[in-house]
Amino acid sequence: MPVRSESRVTAGLNDYRFVASLHVQHPSVDPNDVTAALKLNPKSVKRRGERRRKPDGGLLSGNYDENHWRANLEIVAGHNVSEFLQKLIDTQTPDAMALTRRIDDTGGSVSVFIGVFADRLCDFEIPASTLRLLGEAGISVRLDYYGACNGQTSDAEKRSGQREPPMTGN
Repeated sequence: MPVRSESRVTAGLNDYRFVASLHVQHPSVDPNDVTAALKLNPKSVKRRGERRRKPDGGLLSGNYDENHWRANLEIVAGHNVSEFLQKLIDTQTPDAMALTRRIDDTGGSVSVFIGVFADRLCDFEIPASTLRLLGEAGISVRLDYYGACNGQTSDAEKRSGQREPPMTGN
């Protein structure tokens, strides 16, 4: 099956699509170490102490509190959210798993952000076994739902996964 940046799921009453990105935040783990261990090219890297910036590059007040690393994740076309998460766990290397556990154990976070886009109610279940494996790896899951009727679909689609890292008052 082809690999894409999003997947559309149409089964039974479900008709949704989703995108996913991985977010890593930690006060001291170097983003270059994250890139090397996860073997993913980051879409965004923000380092602790750097001046905060708007998406267009303009300056904001304050500096980042911690390092933030973000990469878009590839999704096999036709996979649903549960299949995507299971494949994500199944394909992690021992180095990647050790790093995500260390980040989680030392005050950082590793989160899979999933943006779900649907025109109506949709549902899916993530098996306990998948959730357990994600937890053991130190990886949390964030689900954001974007419905067409709330007027946010186009803007939300552009911004999905672009959560701003914390800042210092400096």
